Amino acid sequence: MVKYIDNVNARAHLRFMEWQAVLRLTYHRDYTDMAQAFPEYMEVCDQWHEQYKTYIKRNPKRLRAVALNSIYLSLLNNKIENLEEFYLRLSTEVTNLRTSKSRVKKAVLDEENYVTEFSFDTKIVGFQNNNRIVNLVLKEAVEFVHTGYTKNELNSAFNDLVLEYVEALINKKELVALRDLFLKKVYAMEKSITRAEALILRTPDKKLAKDAYHLYGLFKLRCEVGDAWTLSQTELAREKLGVGKPAALKAVDLLIKLKLIEIFEQVTFVNAEAQATVYKRIG
Repeated sequence: MVKYIDNVNARAHLRFMEWQAVLRLTYHRDYTDMAQAFPEYMEVCDQWHEQYKTYIKRNPKRLRAVALNSIYLSLLNNKIENLEEFYLRLSTEVTNLRTSKSRVKKAVLDEENYVTEFSFDTKIVGFQNNNRIVNLVLKEAVEFVHTGYTKNELNSAFNDLVLEYVEALINKKELVALRDLFLKKVYAMEKSITRAEALILRTPDKKLAKDAYHLYGLFKLRCEVGDAWTLSQTELAREKLGVGKPAALKAVDLLIKLKLIEIFEQVTFVNAEAQATVYKRIG
């Protein structure tokens, strides 16, 4: 019986890891058998893979992330013999890992602990002199902005962070205060920046992200969602974006890929040889 694949409350990187283990150790990489066993998860497993890669990229020094990636590499290189060995490693190296910092008191954070009035005016008295942990909490919160997270994923990420980085013993009140700061930051940032802008700025190619962000701003300035804008390549590259044609077209392609604009139609000017494209803002 699987533990994570069909558990909607499990974190995506654990569901992906178990998927790979079952695929390789039970069904010997036979995707047909895997599809028959888990037909409802065949499409979503690709999303789990992307979320797994994001988790590893975001946490290059976190012990659990490093251990999880090590287990994945062992699966790929046929160094794990069976599911029993896989679950043993996953438990001891990842899910039940206890570091030298595990003296932290991990309180059970239920619905009653949520603070509903999100204001940054409230100071966390117990952490006024510990900017490091506060900065880590805020940094982790930013990574979740507009990522389609679940409440369970937020709680799990926060608990992992506290277990790994908070060195001193803290009480439940302080732990709830830290988590409140974490949640407030996520929700405040989602009011400060749109999902579309977050998607653009998370593009690994920073030059492309800058060009696309500027172009998207021009679309927002000129068009509401559903409106169209006719642009020739010359106008797009020189007058509107201020970069060369290849860079401008890459920025357009990114906005189309992110489903923020779409090509509505191609038009040809009557008195000119140049063609123009009608773009429709959809996000």
